[in-house]
Amino acid sequence: MATRMTYLLVILIWTTTPLAIKLGGDSLDPMASLTLRMLIAFLVGSAICTVGGIAALNIKRNGMVYLAGSLGLFPNMALVYFAAEYISSGLIALMFGLTPFCTAILARPILGENLLLPHKIIAIILAMIGLLFIFYDDTVITGKAYIGLLLMLGSNIIFSACILWIKRLNKILHVPPFEQTLGAMAFSLPGLLITWFFIFGYEPLSFSPISIGSLIYLSLIASLIGFAAYYHVLNKMKVETVALIPLITPISAMILGVIVADEIITNYMYIGAFFIIFALAIHQEFFSILFNSMIKIKFKKG
Repeated sequence: MATRMTYLLVILIWTTTPLAIKLGGDSLDPMASLTLRMLIAFLVGSAICTVGGIAALNIKRNGMVYLAGSLGLFPNMALVYFAAEYISSGLIALMFGLTPFCTAILARPILGENLLLPHKIIAIILAMIGLLFIFYDDTVITGKAYIGLLLMLGSNIIFSACILWIKRLNKILHVPPFEQTLGAMAFSLPGLLITWFFIFGYEPLSFSPISIGSLIYLSLIASLIGFAAYYHVLNKMKVETVALIPLITPISAMILGVIVADEIITNYMYIGAFFIIFALAIHQEFFSILFNSMIKIKFKKG
């Protein structure tokens, strides 16, 4: 029962995170919001380690893993935060769904593994068709919205490369997930602070109730609890069950954006979302798993 509740919690967090990022821009600029989020999460995480007697970071041994993970926070998350300035939270969630395709493409050069099996190639083609529908939509691509979509594509590539690099390093090092997260935050903070202060320029912070709520939620719930919950689910549940999460969250995030933030979903977005989610189902072998499960149930009844 606890694992099932955790599974639902992960879906809820993944659903609400894009909207929280979008709402965080109410009074804070993207770099300020992201930097404060990582700083708060790192300080709270460090306090938890201290109180719980968890071992500190081992930079000499695991520094490369921390570095690889930090790239998933900076510059990767910075791209997501800036994308939120141009596109809706629902579209951000939908673009997140493209990550598995980037991972499959980059697996050979980074891991030396060929993940581009025939069904995954078909899935990538279908996802690209869905993306073309979104790019073709004049209602979505207004002003500089195309910048947000391109930023999200860049984010997907960086995040996929980071995940694969971490996987490669952890074949030898086996760094615990929570230590890996804190190490990634520690290594990303200098870049975040330098970029915020010296490139974009520091300005006096202005906190609205919405931006404060977003900051607290993203720091404590999305960054710390969400991470721990995801790894708990990954360890306790079947892979095919966990694989359903990226199929569910783009749809739920788009619906949430409409309800909470009055975001608009156009016909082209519906068509594009259908192609991308259908492609994800093929990529994750959802239909094969469903068919095999039905056969097993029928066999047991027989």
